[in-house]
Amino acid sequence: MDRNDADWTGNRNQCVGECYEAWKADNEGGIAEMEQVKQAALAAASPEALGNKYYGQCIACHGGRGEGGIGPMLAGQAATDIVTKLTAYRAGQERGAQSAMMYPVAKPMSDTDIDNLAAYLASL
Repeated sequence: MDRNDADWTGNRNQCVGECYEAWKADNEGGIAEMEQVKQAALAAASPEALGNKYYGQCIACHGGRGEGGIGPMLAGQAATDIVTKLTAYRAGQERGAQSAMMYPVAKPMSDTDIDNLAAYLASL
């Protein structure tokens, strides 16, 4: 483009007006409605299901089913033990040789994240 085009919005895939109304009809609502449905589903999900979703970032070290690998086996550990360990890592407490690897993982976790992850791991 060698000139300024006042009509260009930065998105070559514009879907406004009739296009957007057709998209909403095909997708059972607009973007806001879709997000509301997503949030309602998350709110209704069990702690184990939410923990399973969060566990995706743990797989590389702890294995797909918590069987261990670089990190220790987590499957079958009591939820209270997992909560205690993750809470300690989040606080920067030394728990063993691999503590430094866990600090940045646990630091951003909320209490709810920790509880959900613990519920999932205890269910394995």
